[in-house]
Amino acid sequence: MLRYLLFPTLLMLLSCGAPDGSAWLIKTSSGEITVAAAGEIWDELDQNERASYLAEDSPVGCFVSALGRETMILHEINNYRYLQSPIIENMKKCWIRSASARAYNDSLSVSIRGEVTAADLSNYRELLGTIVWYSSTAEAPAGPVRLPDLPWAVAFAFDTMATGSSVEIEAVTYTLDSCLTSSEKFTDELHLDVNIVNSFALSSLTRSRVNRNLQYLKAEAMGAFSFDSVSVSTYCTQRGSLEDNTELALWNNGAISAEEFDGIAAFVALGRPSGATSPHWVCLNLRNQAGLIIVEEIFSRLNPQDYAGIQQAAGEFATDQACELLFRNNVTNFVKITDSMVIEAYSRMDSIPMVPETRTFISFLASSTVCEEVIASMSNGDSLLSVYSGSGYGYSEFLLPGSDFLSRPVTVSELPAEISDVLFDLSEAETRWQGPFEINENLFIIYRLDRVFPAHPIPFEKLEEPIRHRLLIHNEEQRTMEWICELETACNLQINHEILGDIPPDPSQWSDL
Repeated sequence: MLRYLLFPTLLMLLSCGAPDGSAWLIKTSSGEITVAAAGEIWDELDQNERASYLAEDSPVGCFVSALGRETMILHEINNYRYLQSPIIENMKKCWIRSASARAYNDSLSVSIRGEVTAADLSNYRELLGTIVWYSSTAEAPAGPVRLPDLPWAVAFAFDTMATGSSVEIEAVTYTLDSCLTSSEKFTDELHLDVNIVNSFALSSLTRSRVNRNLQYLKAEAMGAFSFDSVSVSTYCTQRGSLEDNTELALWNNGAISAEEFDGIAAFVALGRPSGATSPHWVCLNLRNQAGLIIVEEIFSRLNPQDYAGIQQAAGEFATDQACELLFRNNVTNFVKITDSMVIEAYSRMDSIPMVPETRTFISFLASSTVCEEVIASMSNGDSLLSVYSGSGYGYSEFLLPGSDFLSRPVTVSELPAEISDVLFDLSEAETRWQGPFEINENLFIIYRLDRVFPAHPIPFEKLEEPIRHRLLIHNEEQRTMEWICELETACNLQINHEILGDIPPDPSQWSDL
């Protein structure tokens, strides 16, 4: 990912000399990369990365240039200890938790799937079609949930109970709050193939049992889970006034501090918008992360080798995030687009883009005969609409929402040519009915001009955001190149141009030199 954050320039392939894998290709103040080492790096690239270089006019030059810059980036990350920063370390922990939870879920699914019996599938088919809402003394009200996805003892009890009734099972009282049954013989009436239903039942039973297993493990370990509501509220409104080690949530054997949650919020924001200013959002993610921490601990204990592999893979994720942070600190945070810059860019435009002319029209669809009779008998357009209101209709593809006959504003290119050529040639004073024109087999349209909206320049308010975005992209690119030049000087980057002309043009051969 690092090399895609850069803007590589092409290098000239120069000079000559004997190919030698031990010869240096790239040097910085922190070390050097040999030709053979560069070839090994090339061999480790995935197919898409290689393809991106091979598509360039100078694949070798582009690759070596990007490799040199990546070397400088990694040097900066290590030099300023980005990987040891709390935000990156906590994002890395979140990545490990998520990966561990997925791995544990997969292994648990395989185990539970193998335990599903023929009787389970038969019971599922029998109860399929019933949805329930229920409450219990062991958990919050739940539903809607398919009846056969509940434990069999509870499902069989609910199947014979009236709404509002309760039953005690293993010291827990269950109450059937509501129930919706599609059919007593759901699969028979829909003529569903038994194999298809069994496949669905197997998948659904596996998923519901895995979820129950995980919920049980989390509930057992999080029995004393609690939020510090004051600290959570302060985190959302005045994060800077809160000490990093302030605990936002506590449970039996764990806690999450404000500093740790900074990393959690940053990690969650990679996949969806952050809601770190909302106490509800913060509490939801605190509870979720506590559950993931518990699952991670179980997985690491039961599958130490797989867990070690996840920890190793997390290093690449952390490096990518460190690079992103480095880029923000040295590029993004340097670029500020002000209102005055946007106004100046607008004033310097050679020409202001135009909103094309649009027109609205009133239309009526009918057979050719009806259309001709209407035109012959009606001299006033409004009387036509009053006669056919409620029974006729206009050109539906272009109607204004809520209107039966009036169109929305359309451009000349939107309508069929035989209609637009006439409509856009009419003067604004011309309101006679035009047509009929056939638009489908034995379906004709007559129409008349309603209003003309002349072409006009796009107002500044509509152009402001596109201009701001264009300035941002341009200035970020400019700042990126400045930063890269600063790095090249600081790191004393050198490229061995002399050897490039003598080594094979295919980097996959370099590791064997």
